[in-house]
Parts: sequence; C-alpha cells; structure tokens
Amino acid sequence: MIIKLVNRETEAELLLEGRMDAQTSVEAETVFLDMAERFDKLILNMEKLDYISSSGLRALKRTHMAMVKKSGVLELKNVNKMVMEVFEMTGFVSLLRFV
Repeated sequence: MIIKLVNRETEAELLLEGRMDAQTSVEAETVFLDMAERFDKLILNMEKLDYISSSGLRALKRTHMAMVKKSGVLELKNVNKMVMEVFEMTGFVSLLRFV
C-alpha cells in the first residue's frame, strides 16, 4: 500500500493506493495515528484504495477514536463502490464521515 501526504497547515489529506489488509494495515495505522496527532483534520482519499480487510477497518476505527478524543475531524472521500460495500456491511457508514 502506498500512502502520500498532502499537507495543508491544520489539515492533512492522505492519498491511499493499493490494499489495506493484514500485511499493510499496521503500517497504515501508524501513519494515520501520527497524522491524527499532528493535524486537526485528517482526510483519507480512497480513490485508489482497491481493498480493505477487517484489520484495515480496525485501523480506521482507532484513527476515528483518536480524532474524536482531540475533537478533530476524520473524513473519507472518493470511496470506491467495493470498499463502500464493506463499510455498509460492517456498519462503518454510521461511524465515519464521508464527503
């Protein structure tokens, strides 16, 4: 999985590419949580994210909780149909903010 940062002062956009699975989600979570500490708003651009597993969902939930704890904002954008179906089946659509 490739993660690229677009830094906009108090806001960060992470461009995600590839698969967020058991092999990549630990590293992704580390990056997400680091960005959650540094920025008030974190945007995950999932336009090129092909797949997300339960470990990827766990990374997103922990990132969401870190942002809520500091009264920050986590947004997901450009979520493709297949990944959105995973969010819908697992109930993450009611937990996360989509733009």
